Amino acid sequence: MAQALADAGLAGKIDEVSDAEEAESYFLRRLSEGTVPQVVILDLTLPKRSGLELLETWNANGFTRLTRVIVLSSVLPEGDIARLGKLGAVRVFEKPLDLQEFFALGKHVKELAGVSAAG
Repeated sequence: MAQALADAGLAGKIDEVSDAEEAESYFLRRLSEGTVPQVVILDLTLPKRSGLELLETWNANGFTRLTRVIVLSSVLPEGDIARLGKLGAVRVFEKPLDLQEFFALGKHVKELAGVSAAG
């Protein structure tokens, strides 16, 4: 994942968290600082709470209106993509991603973040 983002010119602009609780704390801290992330890549399979629960919380609190959320999932039951969209996800990728999909993900994040071709 980090390589796809680096290949898209986003190296050095990526913060990582290890679980849903850390993600929620990170987002709240950034919100209080007035610097919400432009793009969040959210895996639905996270320790402590699911990414879906986190997305539901972010949507209920209005966070998904402040940032663009891209969702990753190893399994997407029928209807989940539409549900994720209603919760604020702007794009959904199913894992395992092949190399072309990784590059597409990096390009999509770069476009959503508004990063110019020069960086």
